[in-house]
Amino acid sequence: MTPAKVLIGSENSVKIESTRQSFSRFFKPVEVQGLPADSGVPAQPINEETFTGAKNRAECVKYINDEQGLNANFFVGIEGGILQLYNRWFQFSVIHILDQQHQESFGTTGLYELPNWIVEKLLAGSELGHIIDELAQDSNTKEKQSTIGFLTNGAVDRLENNTRAITFALVPFLQENLYFQSE
Repeated sequence: MTPAKVLIGSENSVKIESTRQSFSRFFKPVEVQGLPADSGVPAQPINEETFTGAKNRAECVKYINDEQGLNANFFVGIEGGILQLYNRWFQFSVIHILDQQHQESFGTTGLYELPNWIVEKLLAGSELGHIIDELAQDSNTKEKQSTIGFLTNGAVDRLENNTRAITFALVPFLQENLYFQSE
C-alpha cells in the first residue's frame, strides 16, 4: 500500500480520527495532522456555502503545507451545514479532498431532516452545535455524539458518519483512471 500524509483543516478530534480511519483503509502508513483553517463561510453554512467551506479549508491547509514544506500529499476540508431540498431542511457534512496535483473531489454524509423549529433558529443565526448542546444538556457535543448521535439516540455517531463520507470523497483518488483522465 502507498503511504499518505494528510492535513485536515480542523483541530476537531472527531474529524481528525474519521480522516485517519478512512485513509487507513487504502493507504499504509497514514499520518494525519489537524491544523486550524478558516472556512470563509458563516458559522452555520447553508446550501452551497457548505461545499465552499469544505473546499476553502482543504485549500487553506494545502497553502500551509506549501509554505511550511510539510510534505503532505492529501488535504481535507470538512464542513457541516444545512441543505434545502424538496421544501425541507436537512443537515449534512461535505468533505473536500485535494492532492498535490490539484486533483479534487467531494463527498457528503447522509442527509437527515431537521425539525422546523431548529431550522428557524439556524436561519436566524444560531449554530446547530449550540442548539444540540442545550438539548443534550451537555457542552461541545460536536466533538462527542454530535447532532446525528443525539437525534438517533446514539445509533449513529459523527465519527461513523464522517468516516463513510471521507471514503466517498476518496473514490476518485482510488479510481484515478476513471476520474482524472487528461482530455
